[in-house]
Amino acid sequence: MKKFLVLLFAFFISAQAFALDLQQAKSQGLVGETNTGYVAAVTSNPSPEVRKLVTGVNALRKDRYKKIAVSHGLTTTEVGKLAYKKAIEKTESGHYYQNAAGKWVRK
Repeated sequence: MKKFLVLLFAFFISAQAFALDLQQAKSQGLVGETNTGYVAAVTSNPSPEVRKLVTGVNALRKDRYKKIAVSHGLTTTEVGKLAYKKAIEKTESGHYYQNAAGKWVRK
């Protein structure tokens, strides 16, 4: 039983090691910053792992934007647009972002 628990624990640790994070996805050109302050898959047919990552990141951002909006008297849309401007400044060379027209551009 003890060996089984150790094996199960090792499996979960290794599965997390292979999980895709936002920076890896951006570096691989799979995900980019949208002009609304959220992230999206750059390709039209993303993998389930990329879709899960995008959903998770956007949920966290949405919660954060709501808190900022309430404390500063703004809408979440306005906060998202401000976040987009900051994200573009921080976007690394080679990563994707959407321009004002919604077209993906590589920095």
